[in-house]
Amino acid sequence: MAMWRGVMLAAQFLTVFPLRMQVDWNERTARAAVLSFPFVGAVIGAFLVALYMFMFHHVSMLVLSFLLMFFSIFLSGGLHADGWMDCSDAYFSYRDRQRRLEIMSDSRVGAFAVLSILFLLSFRFVFLFETVAHMSLFSLFCIPLLSRLGMTLLLLTAPLAKQTGMAAAFRQHVDHRYVPFVMVYAFIVLLSRETIILFLALMLFYVVARAFAVKQFGGITGDVLGAFVEGGETFLWLVIWLLHTFAIL
Repeated sequence: MAMWRGVMLAAQFLTVFPLRMQVDWNERTARAAVLSFPFVGAVIGAFLVALYMFMFHHVSMLVLSFLLMFFSIFLSGGLHADGWMDCSDAYFSYRDRQRRLEIMSDSRVGAFAVLSILFLLSFRFVFLFETVAHMSLFSLFCIPLLSRLGMTLLLLTAPLAKQTGMAAAFRQHVDHRYVPFVMVYAFIVLLSRETIILFLALMLFYVVARAFAVKQFGGITGDVLGAFVEGGETFLWLVIWLLHTFAIL
């Protein structure tokens, strides 16, 4: 029962799905929620696959690419996109760590946030459009799962930049000892050669992102975790584009 409530808590926190179930916040449900983050990504991936199959023969590849990108952001309620924008504002301020953390907590949106999200989504749209006609549906399913798997690993293993906020609230109940439980999701991607490559690319992105977060912000925050999801998905679409463009697969 605690695991099921944790799944509901994770879905309520990470998606816009209208789940009305009341879930109490406690150690067991918070821990189960963290371990369910990749599962929520799998649900989003399944929705995108269903959308692709339904719309493929009815709209142009341009429209289909836009819809896939739109719903990948809409289904998360823009939560991760907001994290990307806040981190961009903080990083490009070129201030000290403490000031960067303050900027991330500021509700105002700066010019660098707008520019960075425009470039991020523009690149992702190009990668989608270039590959949407012949993409693997299994890869489409796995990308949201993998990005949230990486986010969970970051939450479990990276130091906290501050002791307040959602990242700190979840971190009170989990640590690196739960990494093996999360990595169980990785076995799903072993079913195809392309998704194995995507998993390896995600691990590379995780290592770089963790080092970047520690150096620039002193650790992770909720915004850093959100930025990881958006940046990670765009990076994985880049990898797919490279694989198909250069006929590696």
